[in-house]
Amino acid sequence: ICFLVMFIFVTDITMMPHFVTQHTFTKTLGTVLLKFSTKSSTLPLPSKISFPVAFVYPKSSRAMSASSSSQQPQPQASSTTASLMPSLADICDDHISSPQRLSVVEPGHFFDYGRIKRFCGKIETVRCFESNPMVRTVLSTPGENRVLIVDGGSSKRVAILGDQITQLAVNNQWAGIIVNGCIRDSAIIQTMDIGVKALGTHPVKSLKTYPGERGVTVNFGGVEFVPGHWVYADEDGIIVSEKPLHENQGSDSKL
Repeated sequence: ICFLVMFIFVTDITMMPHFVTQHTFTKTLGTVLLKFSTKSSTLPLPSKISFPVAFVYPKSSRAMSASSSSQQPQPQASSTTASLMPSLADICDDHISSPQRLSVVEPGHFFDYGRIKRFCGKIETVRCFESNPMVRTVLSTPGENRVLIVDGGSSKRVAILGDQITQLAVNNQWAGIIVNGCIRDSAIIQTMDIGVKALGTHPVKSLKTYPGERGVTVNFGGVEFVPGHWVYADEDGIIVSEKPLHENQGSDSKL
């Protein structure tokens, strides 16, 4: 009987699917032993035998990491967000013929990825190509509600921006980031309280070999981005101006 118990125990464990419960296993074993004792032995056997065995299958490190990150508190949107910032349509109606030299970025190329869809601020610039150390450096400094324009040369071979660098921008009060290139970790970035526009997504991170340039005038989308000028963005596109185009430009410029 002892030999039979061990044989059934080992066989059931090795062939047992992950979803079989301890209750089902012990009930089956008890039934088999009861039938055997009825036919082959006069010794009484209990109708149910319980074994204090628990089968635990640990989560993979990736699943544990995802679970941990999902429990991290997300930054809250500022209470002074620019609900006073008008839409681009209204801005264009008011200023398209004004001496502010309003320019519209060529449409159809940039897509929204941050949780904030409408944002504006003074322009800061970085020019780099498939290497992003300067992007991290700049976004690690106080943003003062500015918008970082990253000219990545329109490359779609790597991602210039990821969730870690974007989190730096959120922590340092940047209003938004516009990337003439690709980003990654888009599912995480879309939960962050910052405006992010880019040409698309790419899973491969950028190189770290070339630091890049900061504070230079960059050109893409038919528009010149000059540090110190202003940029406005919403679901309709991107426009730039030499001067601020709304009255509350001194407040946090996000909606």
